Amino acid sequence: MLFVINPTAARGRALREWEQARRQLRQRGIQFSEYMTSRSGEASKATRQALQAGEACIVAVGGDGTLNEVASGYFDESGQPVNPQACLGLLPCGTGSDFCRSVGLSNRGIALQAIIAGNSRLIDVVKIELIGHDGQSVSRYSLNVVSFGLGGEVVRMVNSWRNTWPRWIGGHARFVMAALQALKTYRNHPVQIQFDDQPNETNDCYVFSNFFVAANGRFAGGGMKFAPQAELGDGLMDVVLTDQADRLDILKELPRIRFGAHLRNPKVRLVKSSGVAINAWPPLPVDVDGETAGFTPARLTINPSALRFITA
Repeated sequence: MLFVINPTAARGRALREWEQARRQLRQRGIQFSEYMTSRSGEASKATRQALQAGEACIVAVGGDGTLNEVASGYFDESGQPVNPQACLGLLPCGTGSDFCRSVGLSNRGIALQAIIAGNSRLIDVVKIELIGHDGQSVSRYSLNVVSFGLGGEVVRMVNSWRNTWPRWIGGHARFVMAALQALKTYRNHPVQIQFDDQPNETNDCYVFSNFFVAANGRFAGGGMKFAPQAELGDGLMDVVLTDQADRLDILKELPRIRFGAHLRNPKVRLVKSSGVAINAWPPLPVDVDGETAGFTPARLTINPSALRFITA
């Protein structure tokens, strides 16, 4: 078992959590190794190398961004699992740590128990093809939520505050404050969305929007239930769209999103699909699992039962 630790996640809280977890693992006689990352992208490389060497279980220690890197390392360059029998796990301790809510790993104690027990299930993974920050086409993977427009701008702000805001301000408060800040310049744009598996008359969807998500997990933004009906193993993404929602509409829905009640709004629409292509004018920022990734146009495809994950 290999633990891949991001020591800077949540301004060092991940390292402190790991030090306590390490003691508990040793007390229980669990054999493991550890790898401390020092730069972006290193977790993916460490994971892929460990799996190629025969490691059967990799555990990410950090937030959703760290988990995303580890999950990316689960696949080779052709998009196939390096070792389909191997499993991934999570010791959650990041700014948002949203994916853990969808798999029942709400704290270190529960996560450690699950890791030791080794109970796992197959979950879906979303592959995203988009335009990177350098203007070139890139591919990414998502376990949780891909956000477009306002969501991408909110993530950029939250990440820029990592080393300046006090530690006692939690992830949910940070995301809400960033959303309020981003709403000051909120403007809707024409967006074309093409679904792979909808009836012909609804395959092409045009909305006037700057805020929508494609979700595999249910939560994002520090506990916001963006996709309350999403299932990790149903072979479908939950695409939650807004259409002609203005600043006031978004502001009113912010408290309701926390409980998943925003789907009742007539300007919000849910479509379940195995694949979707998105174009917007001008291009919209894209965030993948809490990290800025690039811009539209983007193509998202679900890979059903592609990854084995430890759950509570």
